[in-house]
Amino acid sequence: MDHRSRTNINRTSRANINRTSLDFIFILSLLCIFAFGALMAVILGSNTYKGIKEDMDSNFELRTPLSYIATKVRQNDQADAINIIQKEGTDALVLETQDGGEVCQTWIYEYQGSLYEVYIEKGTDFRLEDGLAMIPSYGLELKREGELLQISVKDHRGKTGSLSLSLRTSQGGDM
Repeated sequence: MDHRSRTNINRTSRANINRTSLDFIFILSLLCIFAFGALMAVILGSNTYKGIKEDMDSNFELRTPLSYIATKVRQNDQADAINIIQKEGTDALVLETQDGGEVCQTWIYEYQGSLYEVYIEKGTDFRLEDGLAMIPSYGLELKREGELLQISVKDHRGKTGSLSLSLRTSQGGDM
């Protein structure tokens, strides 16, 4: 082989090496761009998931106590059977029913971050901690104006949900 042929071969192999290096850098760049895009998609997806979960938790914390109390009130909607009484500085919803010839009361109140319920015979003394913790609660407000019962609750972020119930039986309706 002559000197000129060797020089052409060296130039060709150098060009191939340069082309291979450029191809490798290009492919590596595409891989990095793809990895960055995938990472951004995961980050954005996780932030969206966190927001959805936070909203679902808030929805649960607001609707569950309201639904629970509304169901209890509707079950016990009898004339003069629904009152708000303060015990140990805490407002409690008191629902009276007849049970085996005895007048019994269901007390629903907030205590130590939970919604509590206690079922007792009327006149039985009890402490707030004697009740059964039902669900977490971040604020419960009860108000009765005539035949309208207003219930307000808060979630862990301080967002408020409320419900107003018209007591039917005191207006002459049936249960």
